Amino acid sequence: MQLFSNNRKYMAKWYNSTKTTWHYAKKAIQRQHFLPPVPTCPSQSDLKLVIIVCSAAQNFAARQAIRSTWGKESRWTKDTKTFFIIGRSSENVTDMFVYMEKIEYGDIIHYNLTDSYFNLTLKSVSLLKWVTTKCTNAKYVMKTDDDMFVNVPVILKTVYQLDIPNLLIGKLIVNARPIRDRSSKWYVPNDMYSDQFYPNYLSGTGYVMSQNAAVLLHNSSYFAPYISLEDVFVTGICAKLENIKPKENGLFTYAKQRKNPCKYLYIATAHKMTPNDLYETWDMIHNTHFRCVVSFWNNIDLR
Repeated sequence: MQLFSNNRKYMAKWYNSTKTTWHYAKKAIQRQHFLPPVPTCPSQSDLKLVIIVCSAAQNFAARQAIRSTWGKESRWTKDTKTFFIIGRSSENVTDMFVYMEKIEYGDIIHYNLTDSYFNLTLKSVSLLKWVTTKCTNAKYVMKTDDDMFVNVPVILKTVYQLDIPNLLIGKLIVNARPIRDRSSKWYVPNDMYSDQFYPNYLSGTGYVMSQNAAVLLHNSSYFAPYISLEDVFVTGICAKLENIKPKENGLFTYAKQRKNPCKYLYIATAHKMTPNDLYETWDMIHNTHFRCVVSFWNNIDLR
Protein backbone atom coordinates (compact mmCIF):
# COMPACT_ATOMS: atom_id res chain seq x y z
CA MET A 1 0.00 0.00 0.00
CA GLN A 2 1.70 3.17 -1.19
CA LEU A 3 0.54 6.00 1.01
CA PHE A 4 3.54 8.25 0.54
CA SER A 5 6.70 8.21 -1.54
CA ASN A 6 9.48 10.56 -2.52
CA ASN A 7 7.80 11.17 -5.88
CA ARG A 8 6.82 14.83 -6.31
CA LYS A 9 3.29 13.93 -7.39
CA TYR A 10 2.67 11.95 -4.22
CA MET A 11 4.36 14.59 -2.10
CA ALA A 12 2.04 17.29 -3.45
CA LYS A 13 -0.97 15.09 -2.80
CA TRP A 14 0.33 14.38 0.72
CA TYR A 15 0.75 18.05 1.63
CA ASN A 16 -2.69 18.90 0.27
CA SER A 17 -4.59 16.08 1.92
CA THR A 18 -2.74 15.25 5.12
CA LYS A 19 -5.82 14.57 7.20
CA THR A 20 -7.41 12.29 4.59
CA THR A 21 -4.20 10.35 4.01
CA TRP A 22 -3.54 9.95 7.74
CA HIS A 23 -7.10 8.68 8.18
CA TYR A 24 -6.48 5.88 5.67
CA ALA A 25 -3.02 5.20 7.11
CA LYS A 26 -4.48 4.72 10.58
CA LYS A 27 -7.10 2.34 9.20
CA ALA A 28 -4.35 0.33 7.49
CA ILE A 29 -2.27 0.10 10.67
CA GLN A 30 -5.25 -0.83 12.83
CA ARG A 31 -5.86 -3.81 10.56
CA GLN A 32 -3.53 -6.81 10.72
CA HIS A 33 -1.02 -5.34 8.30
CA PHE A 34 2.11 -7.30 9.22
CA LEU A 35 3.35 -9.64 6.50
CA PRO A 36 3.84 -13.27 7.57
CA PRO A 37 5.68 -14.80 9.20
CA VAL A 38 5.22 -12.31 12.04
CA PRO A 39 7.80 -12.75 14.83
CA THR A 40 6.90 -12.61 18.50
CA CYS A 41 9.03 -12.08 21.57
CA PRO A 42 10.33 -15.11 23.47
CA SER A 43 7.77 -16.23 26.03
CA GLN A 44 10.17 -15.86 28.95
CA SER A 45 8.69 -13.85 31.79
CA ASP A 46 11.99 -12.10 32.53
CA LEU A 47 12.47 -10.40 29.14
CA LYS A 48 13.89 -7.08 30.26
CA LEU A 49 14.38 -5.18 27.01
CA VAL A 50 13.29 -5.53 23.39
CA ILE A 51 15.21 -3.39 20.90
CA ILE A 52 13.50 -2.57 17.61
CA VAL A 53 15.74 -1.23 14.89
CA CYS A 54 14.15 0.79 12.11
CA SER A 55 15.78 -0.38 8.90
CA ALA A 56 15.22 -0.19 5.15
CA ALA A 57 14.86 -3.28 2.99
CA GLN A 58 18.12 -2.68 1.13
CA ASN A 59 20.19 -2.22 4.33
CA PHE A 60 21.08 -5.89 4.77
CA ALA A 61 24.75 -5.14 5.54
CA ALA A 62 23.73 -2.85 8.41
CA ARG A 63 21.44 -5.51 9.87
CA GLN A 64 24.16 -8.16 9.61
CA ALA A 65 26.61 -5.87 11.38
CA ILE A 66 24.14 -5.37 14.25
CA ARG A 67 23.43 -9.12 14.45
CA SER A 68 27.17 -9.73 14.72
CA THR A 69 27.93 -6.99 17.26
CA TRP A 70 25.73 -5.24 19.80
CA GLY A 71 22.54 -7.07 18.74
CA LYS A 72 23.77 -10.58 19.47
CA GLU A 73 23.05 -12.33 22.72
CA SER A 74 25.75 -12.46 25.35
CA ARG A 75 25.96 -13.23 29.04
CA TRP A 76 25.46 -9.51 29.68
CA THR A 77 22.41 -9.23 27.44
CA LYS A 78 20.68 -12.60 27.78
CA ASP A 79 17.47 -10.87 28.91
CA THR A 80 17.20 -8.78 25.72
CA LYS A 81 16.04 -9.41 22.16
CA THR A 82 16.65 -7.39 18.99
CA PHE A 83 14.27 -7.11 16.02
CA PHE A 84 14.26 -5.08 12.79
CA ILE A 85 11.19 -3.33 11.42
CA ILE A 86 10.97 -2.85 7.65
CA GLY A 87 8.26 -1.60 5.31
CA ARG A 88 7.43 -2.70 1.78
CA SER A 89 9.86 -1.94 -1.01
CA SER A 90 8.85 -0.52 -4.39
CA GLU A 91 10.64 -3.48 -5.99
CA ASN A 92 9.19 -6.98 -5.67
CA VAL A 93 12.62 -8.61 -5.83
CA THR A 94 13.74 -6.64 -2.75
CA ASP A 95 10.67 -7.79 -0.83
CA MET A 96 11.52 -11.35 -1.87
CA PHE A 97 14.99 -11.02 -0.32
CA VAL A 98 13.44 -9.58 2.85
CA TYR A 99 11.13 -12.60 2.99
CA MET A 100 14.13 -14.94 2.72
CA GLU A 101 15.86 -12.99 5.48
CA LYS A 102 12.77 -13.30 7.68
CA ILE A 103 12.77 -17.06 7.26
CA GLU A 104 16.48 -17.38 8.02
CA TYR A 105 16.76 -15.10 11.04
CA GLY A 106 13.23 -14.76 12.42
CA ASP A 107 13.87 -11.19 13.57
CA ILE A 108 12.15 -9.12 10.84
CA ILE A 109 8.91 -7.27 11.48
CA HIS A 110 7.66 -6.65 7.93
CA TYR A 111 4.68 -4.33 7.60
CA ASN A 112 2.48 -3.72 4.58
CA LEU A 113 3.11 0.00 3.96
CA THR A 114 5.64 1.57 1.63
CA ASP A 115 8.97 2.33 3.29
CA SER A 116 10.22 5.89 2.78
CA TYR A 117 11.58 8.77 4.82
CA PHE A 118 8.17 10.45 4.83
CA ASN A 119 6.57 7.28 6.20
CA LEU A 120 8.74 7.07 9.31
CA THR A 121 5.84 8.08 11.56
CA LEU A 122 3.81 5.20 10.15
CA LYS A 123 6.76 2.90 10.83
CA SER A 124 6.92 4.04 14.45
CA VAL A 125 3.18 3.56 14.96
CA SER A 126 3.55 0.07 13.45
CA LEU A 127 6.41 -0.53 15.88
CA LEU A 128 4.22 0.45 18.81
CA LYS A 129 1.43 -1.80 17.56
CA TRP A 130 3.77 -4.79 17.29
CA VAL A 131 5.23 -4.20 20.76
CA THR A 132 1.83 -3.90 22.43
CA THR A 133 0.37 -6.96 20.68
CA LYS A 134 3.29 -9.33 20.02
CA CYS A 135 5.78 -8.48 22.77
CA THR A 136 3.75 -7.65 25.85
CA ASN A 137 6.14 -9.44 28.22
CA ALA A 138 9.05 -7.05 27.57
CA LYS A 139 9.46 -4.66 30.48
CA TYR A 140 11.22 -2.00 28.38
CA VAL A 141 11.24 -1.12 24.69
CA MET A 142 13.94 0.68 22.73
CA LYS A 143 13.48 2.27 19.32
CA THR A 144 16.64 2.95 17.33
CA ASP A 145 18.00 3.03 13.76
CA ASP A 146 20.32 0.76 11.79
CA ASP A 147 23.16 3.31 11.71
CA MET A 148 23.49 3.33 15.49
CA PHE A 149 25.82 1.80 18.04
CA VAL A 150 23.82 0.71 21.09
CA ASN A 151 25.49 -0.13 24.39
CA VAL A 152 22.97 -2.64 25.70
CA PRO A 153 24.52 -3.24 29.16
CA VAL A 154 24.61 0.51 29.84
CA ILE A 155 20.96 0.88 28.81
CA LEU A 156 19.90 -2.07 30.97
CA LYS A 157 21.72 -0.67 33.98
CA THR A 158 20.17 2.76 33.38
CA VAL A 159 16.56 1.53 33.26
CA TYR A 160 17.12 -0.75 36.28
CA GLN A 161 18.29 2.23 38.30
CA LEU A 162 15.38 4.42 37.22
CA ASP A 163 12.61 1.80 37.32
CA ILE A 164 9.73 4.31 37.12
CA PRO A 165 6.29 4.00 35.50
CA ASN A 166 5.76 5.62 32.10
CA LEU A 167 9.51 5.78 31.52
CA LEU A 168 10.51 7.65 28.34
CA ILE A 169 14.20 8.58 28.12
CA GLY A 170 16.74 9.55 25.49
CA LYS A 171 18.35 12.69 24.10
CA LEU A 172 15.90 15.50 24.85
CA ILE A 173 15.23 18.21 22.26
CA VAL A 174 13.85 21.40 23.83
CA ASN A 175 12.13 24.40 22.21
CA ALA A 176 12.63 23.19 18.64
CA ARG A 177 10.87 25.23 15.97
CA PRO A 178 9.12 23.72 12.94
CA ILE A 179 11.10 24.29 9.74
CA ARG A 180 9.02 26.15 7.15
CA ASP A 181 11.60 26.07 4.36
CA ARG A 182 10.10 23.92 1.57
CA SER A 183 13.55 22.80 0.43
CA SER A 184 14.38 21.28 3.79
CA LYS A 185 14.23 17.55 4.49
CA TRP A 186 12.43 18.45 7.74
CA TYR A 187 9.92 20.85 6.20
CA VAL A 188 6.58 20.91 8.02
CA PRO A 189 3.81 23.07 6.51
CA ASN A 190 1.81 25.33 8.78
CA ASP A 191 -1.42 23.41 8.16
CA MET A 192 0.27 20.24 9.44
CA TYR A 193 1.64 21.84 12.62
CA SER A 194 0.82 25.45 13.38
CA ASP A 195 2.39 26.03 16.82
CA GLN A 196 5.58 28.04 17.13
CA PHE A 197 7.44 25.29 19.00
CA TYR A 198 7.29 21.52 19.11
CA PRO A 199 6.64 19.88 22.48
CA ASN A 200 9.84 18.67 24.09
CA TYR A 201 10.71 15.37 22.43
CA LEU A 202 13.46 12.76 22.19
CA SER A 203 15.81 12.27 19.26
CA GLY A 204 14.56 9.39 17.12
CA THR A 205 18.08 7.99 16.89
CA GLY A 206 17.44 6.10 20.11
CA TYR A 207 14.95 6.26 22.97
CA VAL A 208 13.69 3.83 25.60
CA MET A 209 10.21 3.49 27.06
CA SER A 210 8.53 1.22 29.56
CA GLN A 211 5.90 -1.22 28.28
CA ASN A 212 3.07 0.76 29.90
CA ALA A 213 4.31 3.94 28.22
CA ALA A 214 4.36 2.10 24.88
CA VAL A 215 0.71 1.11 25.38
CA LEU A 216 -0.32 4.70 26.10
CA LEU A 217 1.67 6.11 23.17
CA HIS A 218 0.20 3.49 20.84
CA ASN A 219 -3.34 4.33 21.91
CA SER A 220 -2.87 8.07 21.49
CA SER A 221 -1.17 7.68 18.10
CA TYR A 222 -4.55 7.02 16.46
CA PHE A 223 -5.99 10.28 17.78
CA ALA A 224 -3.00 12.62 17.53
CA PRO A 225 -2.71 15.02 14.58
CA TYR A 226 -0.29 13.59 12.05
CA ILE A 227 3.21 14.99 11.55
CA SER A 228 5.89 13.45 9.36
CA LEU A 229 8.65 13.66 12.00
CA GLU A 230 8.31 10.41 13.92
CA ASP A 231 10.24 11.45 17.02
CA VAL A 232 8.21 14.65 17.38
CA PHE A 233 5.01 12.69 16.83
CA VAL A 234 5.63 9.77 19.22
CA THR A 235 7.75 11.23 22.02
CA GLY A 236 6.45 14.80 21.74
CA ILE A 237 2.84 15.04 20.58
CA CYS A 238 1.57 11.60 21.69
CA ALA A 239 3.52 11.79 24.95
CA LYS A 240 1.99 15.18 25.71
CA LEU A 241 -1.51 13.80 25.08
CA GLU A 242 -0.81 11.07 27.64
CA ASN A 243 0.90 13.43 30.12
CA ILE A 244 4.15 11.50 29.74
CA LYS A 245 7.21 13.70 30.09
CA PRO A 246 10.22 12.64 27.99
CA LYS A 247 13.35 12.81 30.10
CA GLU A 248 16.90 13.76 29.18
CA ASN A 249 19.55 11.12 29.79
CA GLY A 250 23.10 12.24 29.11
CA LEU A 251 24.22 8.75 28.07
CA PHE A 252 22.24 9.01 24.83
CA THR A 253 23.98 10.85 21.99
CA TYR A 254 23.10 11.47 18.35
CA ALA A 255 26.62 12.42 17.31
CA LYS A 256 29.31 10.34 15.68
CA GLN A 257 31.95 9.51 18.28
CA ARG A 258 35.71 9.31 17.97
CA LYS A 259 37.17 5.82 17.97
CA ASN A 260 37.96 5.63 21.64
CA PRO A 261 36.93 2.47 23.54
CA CYS A 262 36.82 4.28 26.85
CA LYS A 263 34.24 6.66 25.37
CA TYR A 264 32.02 4.00 23.76
CA LEU A 265 31.87 1.88 26.90
CA TYR A 266 30.22 4.64 28.91
CA ILE A 267 27.59 5.96 26.51
CA ALA A 268 24.25 4.43 25.53
CA THR A 269 24.16 5.33 21.82
CA ALA A 270 26.30 6.72 19.02
CA HIS A 271 25.09 7.81 15.58
CA LYS A 272 26.28 7.66 11.94
CA MET A 273 27.83 4.23 12.23
CA THR A 274 28.59 2.31 9.05
CA PRO A 275 28.70 -1.51 9.18
CA ASN A 276 32.50 -1.30 9.21
CA ASP A 277 32.34 1.22 12.07
CA LEU A 278 30.24 -1.23 14.09
CA TYR A 279 32.64 -4.12 13.54
CA GLU A 280 35.66 -1.96 14.43
CA THR A 281 33.97 -0.52 17.51
CA TRP A 282 32.87 -3.96 18.69
CA ASP A 283 36.41 -5.30 18.40
CA MET A 284 37.75 -2.21 20.14
CA ILE A 285 35.47 -2.43 23.19
CA HIS A 286 36.46 -6.08 23.66
CA ASN A 287 40.19 -5.49 23.27
CA THR A 288 41.72 -6.38 26.61
CA HIS A 289 44.84 -4.35 25.85
CA PHE A 290 42.83 -1.32 26.98
CA ARG A 291 42.61 -0.95 30.74
CA CYS A 292 39.17 0.67 30.59
CA VAL A 293 37.82 -2.32 28.62
CA VAL A 294 38.97 -4.83 31.24
CA SER A 295 37.58 -2.64 34.03
CA PHE A 296 34.22 -2.19 32.34
CA TRP A 297 33.51 -5.86 31.58
CA ASN A 298 34.78 -7.00 34.97
CA ASN A 299 32.60 -4.56 36.87
CA ILE A 300 29.38 -4.38 34.86
CA ASP A 301 26.59 -5.51 37.17
CA LEU A 302 23.09 -5.84 35.74
CA ARG A 303 21.38 -7.28 38.78
